[in-house]
Amino acid sequence: MAPHLPLLTAALPHPRLVVRLSRTLQSQPNLLGGLRDGHLWRGKPLAEPVPFTENGLHFAADVLHGHKTGFFFDHRDNRQTVRQLARGKRVLDLFAYAGGFSLYAAAGGATAVTSVDISAPALAEAQANFGRNAHLPEVVACQHTTVAADVFATLTQLQKEGREYDMVVVDPPSFAKSQEEVGRATAAYHKLTRAALTVLAPQGILMMASCSSRISAEQFYATVHEAAEASERPLWEHKRTSHALDHPIRESFPEGSYLKCLFATTID
Repeated sequence: MAPHLPLLTAALPHPRLVVRLSRTLQSQPNLLGGLRDGHLWRGKPLAEPVPFTENGLHFAADVLHGHKTGFFFDHRDNRQTVRQLARGKRVLDLFAYAGGFSLYAAAGGATAVTSVDISAPALAEAQANFGRNAHLPEVVACQHTTVAADVFATLTQLQKEGREYDMVVVDPPSFAKSQEEVGRATAAYHKLTRAALTVLAPQGILMMASCSSRISAEQFYATVHEAAEASERPLWEHKRTSHALDHPIRESFPEGSYLKCLFATTID
């Protein structure tokens, strides 16, 4: 890619371009021609996160150092669904990162949102995103709490404390980066589903997502339902969704269909 960047970017009208590199590419500097992750290819230096709006909500992304490009746009439609379902609910957002799902839930009228992520800087950005939307009465009225800790440990602690939530959003990172990790990833999704259900109130809404391209949709949905059955909390599906339309799926690249998302209610 590196030798072709001048040609690829020549026709782009954007006044500022930033190059982000995967960890695999970063480990092969001989291929990069001096490029580094977060390299400012064109434009003035960035002094602060880049502001943007999504479905009328205000965010900012650290495009230089944030995970991937600083925000995950593939879940845009799924965040909007959470917003539509959240009114009057206590919401637990697991693997919350910069609080995308959390903010949408608050904007949708959730009474309380708890954002859990192991990264304290990411949660600080989530708090900042809430502040960027302080003009919305629903966001101001929502009690937002952040927990910087391991998700599994947090779920164990919340269960011990007898906490319950009307909606639990589970959007973990990829559990299978290679074919050899598929079995372990499936076990992780099973464990995570069961753990999330321990703090979900009766007839609560569970949103489970997988961005692991090596886990098929059939495998993922079957695993979630099997975990729910094993927990004696079977699920009634609202819908199954994928990524937004600006992440097209091509026949020549089936791996592009990586995101699976389930909205379901417990039958109890």
